[in-house]
Amino acid sequence: MIGFNSFGRSVLLAFAILCSIFRAGAVNTDAEGYPVMYLRGERISSPWSADDSYRFTRSGDVYTIYVTHLDGEFKISDSDWQLNYGSAPAGKQTISGDCAVTGYQDGPNFIADDLRDCTVSFTLDRSGSTTITFAVSAVRPPVEGLSGTLPVMYIDVRNADGTYNDEIISKDLAHKDYFDAEYRLDINGCKWLEDLGAESVGTADAPLKTQIKARGNWTRKGFAKKPFKLKLADKKALLGLSKSKHFALLAHADDTRGYLRNFTGFNLGRRIGLPWTPRQQPVEVVINGDYRGLYFLTESIRIEKDRVNITELDDNVSDASLISGGYLVELDNYDGDNQLRLTEKSCVGGHSLDVLRVTFDTPEEYSDLQRRFVSDQFSAMNDAVGSCDDALWSYLDLDDAVRYYLVNEIIGHVEAYHGSTYLFRDRGDGRKWHFTPLWDCGNAFVAPTDGFFYDHDPYGNTWIPSIRRNTRFNDKLTATWQWFMSTCYDGLVNDINDYCDHIADAAASDRRRWKDRPVPAGGQPVADNSDIGSRRDEVIAYLSRRITWLKERFGDYDTARPAAEPVRDTTPAAALPDYAGIEDIIIGCDYDTTPRYFNLSGIEIPGPDTRGYYIEHRAGKSHIRPPERN
Repeated sequence: MIGFNSFGRSVLLAFAILCSIFRAGAVNTDAEGYPVMYLRGERISSPWSADDSYRFTRSGDVYTIYVTHLDGEFKISDSDWQLNYGSAPAGKQTISGDCAVTGYQDGPNFIADDLRDCTVSFTLDRSGSTTITFAVSAVRPPVEGLSGTLPVMYIDVRNADGTYNDEIISKDLAHKDYFDAEYRLDINGCKWLEDLGAESVGTADAPLKTQIKARGNWTRKGFAKKPFKLKLADKKALLGLSKSKHFALLAHADDTRGYLRNFTGFNLGRRIGLPWTPRQQPVEVVINGDYRGLYFLTESIRIEKDRVNITELDDNVSDASLISGGYLVELDNYDGDNQLRLTEKSCVGGHSLDVLRVTFDTPEEYSDLQRRFVSDQFSAMNDAVGSCDDALWSYLDLDDAVRYYLVNEIIGHVEAYHGSTYLFRDRGDGRKWHFTPLWDCGNAFVAPTDGFFYDHDPYGNTWIPSIRRNTRFNDKLTATWQWFMSTCYDGLVNDINDYCDHIADAAASDRRRWKDRPVPAGGQPVADNSDIGSRRDEVIAYLSRRITWLKERFGDYDTARPAAEPVRDTTPAAALPDYAGIEDIIIGCDYDTTPRYFNLSGIEIPGPDTRGYYIEHRAGKSHIRPPERN
């Protein structure tokens, strides 16, 4: 890796020359007025071109680029050769290893002597000291292509004879079968992750067991860079994420906005207080010794204590006392065997309607009684949506519906409510469905900055155009907007900047890995985010314009005088159907104590003085038995 030695920065470039170039206005600059610089050489991409794959990333005054191979003559320059750094005027200088050298304006070419895995850096100092230096290093990462700036997950899939089984990384992989594998995760000295409690897991000599499979639908088939699902043999809190066996390695191969779509959506979901929003961390992935690029280790959607924290219901349950929950379902955009299909209803015109597909996530298989319960619940909600009726809020949590919508509206996510839209319901009387968790913000930043996303979607957005006609929803939306924007939104841009700084070098390495690789039939090239700074600036500008427009719709806000968080909606939940078979249950008493009654939500309720007896109400029948004496 070409890293730079801070002690080697020593030689000055004439400040007068640099100033005259800036004054002439010939140098291309970024949004902050800094020159845009490239590594340009005879064996770089198209020879001597200013290729974005070889554009330096900038953090403050420090420019950095990582390349897997640097050989032959090269210089550092802007796109027009107006600001360029070469060797000393006396002649060309050969770079053969870790060193610090001097860059001179319009100097002769440097010569790289077959450098592998290099990081080239130089500092631009415009404070008056006139110091501009750059350095190169030949420190080599363990696998060619790694940027060396992020944690690395190594995964090995082997055949019975110990050789690599490369089927998992085939560009034509189109199935979802698990492969047995081994893994280790090297935190690679990333202090910002260590501060979150992250640590390395496994070693080269003692890797850990896992299973891996391709995941996704379009993203699995349409891109050479595949997303994966991991099922670890033992629960781990990888990179500071929640402890679990289940994680996704998301490729974000379609995210042309600096890998910021999921990051921004998830960040807002946590800020606004949805019940649970996945977290992710950037990581470079090596499978069978092959560098696969920049991935995002992500908490999979699961019913678990630290994720969707509800009662987990088994498959094919026919016990009437259990069938009210918990359920995790997806409003899907694909037909499947494990789903209910209803005709979507609407109370507005001008929006395309689709089949309402309710796909079973957990449990995955329903008994007839489970299917009846979920079907009745969604039929009731669908009817309420179709009539713009407040009866909807007897089944659906109003506050989470507003917050879920608001996140998708802020990021202009035109595919919201069209696949990857999850709802859950916990078990018991008094429970409702909740829009959460957020997942797959893959079409964020697509809606125009002066329009609601559902008025500009190419897909159809289940229910939301009609819900936006509901007065109670809109009243809660205005109050939630005022509170959220005045108290919780501030800091998002700082988070985006930090995130882009962390992944900039790895994004450039990812581009070099996937540039010009074969594209699956009917698919797309892997997204190019090598110019992470420009992508970041585009997203920040988009959010700024969109917030300005939304203020005109939902009202202005004042961060100096923050609004109070709205009181949660208290609409009673719809009564459970008779066949659900859950009524109040007496949990128990001792022989001489007045009994206490609780419902299945754990709330104490009034009840008769049946001192000395246990009474249970299940499936519409009462059962009385005397207690046991202590």
